Amino acid sequence: MARFYHKCYFCGGKVSEKKINVDYRWGEDLITVFKNVPAGVCQVCGEQYYKAEIVKKMERSAKSKEKAKEFIRVPVRELQVT
Repeated sequence: MARFYHKCYFCGGKVSEKKINVDYRWGEDLITVFKNVPAGVCQVCGEQYYKAEIVKKMERSAKSKEKAKEFIRVPVRELQVT
């Protein structure tokens, strides 16, 4: 079921609903990856919008003690800029 999103706040482009993967960061160095998250995505600039209930669900799930469906290894790099 598609949800209504307003125009993009940044560029004025059309925002349509898609299922995307979200890297949800919380705490100091904690990250949870959510798959197939319904989000509004601007077709011009790619800005992403989430409904409040979706953000609350991700937050509760990330902080829960429930076992994750899978685990992945993620490389961490520091960018040196001179």
